[in-house]
Amino acid sequence: LVFFLLVLIITASFPAFSKSLKGTVYHDLNRNLKFDKNEPGIPGVLVSNQKDVVVTDEKGRFKIKVYDECIFFITKPAGYQTPLDDNNLPQFYYTHRPNGSPILNYPGIDPTGKLPKRLNFPLFKTNECDSFQVIAFGDPQSRNETEVGYLRDDVVSEMLNTQAKFVIALGDIVYDDLSLYEKQNRIMAQIGVPIYNVPGNHDENYDAVSDRYASETFKRYFGPNYYSFDYGKVHFIVLDNVDYLGRNEEGRPKYQGKIDNDQLLWLKNDLENIPDDKLIVFNMHIPFYYEDGKNKATNVINRSELFYLIRNREHLLALAGHMHTVEHHFLGNDAGWSGEKSLRQIICSAACGAWWSGPKNYMGIPESIQQDGVPRGYHIFDFEGNSFKEMFKVAGSGGENQIRISFPLGKIHRDSLDTRDIVVNVFGGSERSVVKCKIDDLNWIKMNKTNIKDPIFEFNYILSEDNAPSWVRPEPSTHIWTIPFPVGLNDGIHKISVITTDQYGNKFKVSKIFEIK
Repeated sequence: LVFFLLVLIITASFPAFSKSLKGTVYHDLNRNLKFDKNEPGIPGVLVSNQKDVVVTDEKGRFKIKVYDECIFFITKPAGYQTPLDDNNLPQFYYTHRPNGSPILNYPGIDPTGKLPKRLNFPLFKTNECDSFQVIAFGDPQSRNETEVGYLRDDVVSEMLNTQAKFVIALGDIVYDDLSLYEKQNRIMAQIGVPIYNVPGNHDENYDAVSDRYASETFKRYFGPNYYSFDYGKVHFIVLDNVDYLGRNEEGRPKYQGKIDNDQLLWLKNDLENIPDDKLIVFNMHIPFYYEDGKNKATNVINRSELFYLIRNREHLLALAGHMHTVEHHFLGNDAGWSGEKSLRQIICSAACGAWWSGPKNYMGIPESIQQDGVPRGYHIFDFEGNSFKEMFKVAGSGGENQIRISFPLGKIHRDSLDTRDIVVNVFGGSERSVVKCKIDDLNWIKMNKTNIKDPIFEFNYILSEDNAPSWVRPEPSTHIWTIPFPVGLNDGIHKISVITTDQYGNKFKVSKIFEIK
């Protein structure tokens, strides 16, 4: 009797491990979202409870542990599409929160009650190619309905005829006001493709006392805060690397870049099922590594634990937002990466640029040049098997707009020839770019990559200082090239031309006229 009572007590103390859930991932032939008798199960699909990962059997069946609070989700396999809701948000998950979220300023998850006896996930068969296009950007970061309107009229409107198969928004979907999700989601839906969202630090519930319930409103609208899906020969992983620390003594929200233990466990289990020859694309808000790696708000402080899981993989790409700049990094030992090849990390442009600030254009939309002098925009990725190419796209401009001659401009004094260099900003440039310039009929000269502030942004900032957020400042750019003026230029009109060749062999050219007087 004593033994029996002890078993009951232990079982009651650890209910998470005393239950399991069964279900089927199935091919929904008639797309009615019901598992009908004639519909086959789909084998080999990954199913998770945010910690464990199981694989469906030959009939699409699975059995997985139940935790007190969790979100069950599948990893969309290549060749299939999950159902989409009215906002084109993928429906690949079931939230298990019997008592719902705690009371928060912005509503979280409503009580879900008891689990169903079986949990079935529908999938639709599609024709997926190994060659496909994806749009990615960071930080739409709308503070109010006016800024949601800027996003609607600028970035989203020009995506309406996109060839991309889906869009990835890399966090800070809105700026603190989580009630804006509803309208912004309806706007994003007009793009007409699935929208995958990543949580950012401005997507947190700031009245939560810790990170445990800091993503409740995000989960209400978008589902799990970390997950994965396949398309073609690419495995996309969405991470939640914002560790919310509550408010400081001044009442300001605090956070750091960190991946919690449950997520690391899930990631380990997920990666164990992914072949080495697949390209893995990490999608997150805070970069793995930025500058000297010491700022906890702009680096993932426990990235070494994740790096260990992927140390032997060769096909890797990391996408981040957060910085409101465009940067290409090839991570190595300095960042704690020990793989044979450098780990490619791209900090993607903020869709809002410099927080929707600066002088307004003819449409009444702020120019919002980012702190490294890059116009607001987004990135277009072309995947081919397990390789990729990418290009930065300036919002509201043609794809050929890749270079700005920041100096000289207009009329310059002769004294400037001795005190200032030619300055060129190659928006999507990296350490692997080659940049050359020439004036008039002189020879082409190779320019030098130089980390300095873009003078165009400095000028723009002076004009917009009154309506720019206090934290917006010109910052040294990772994609500026400079060179001294050639000797012997006469007064009068001159033509300057710049050509850049990126790491993929693409060439872009721009020319301008300036005057010496």
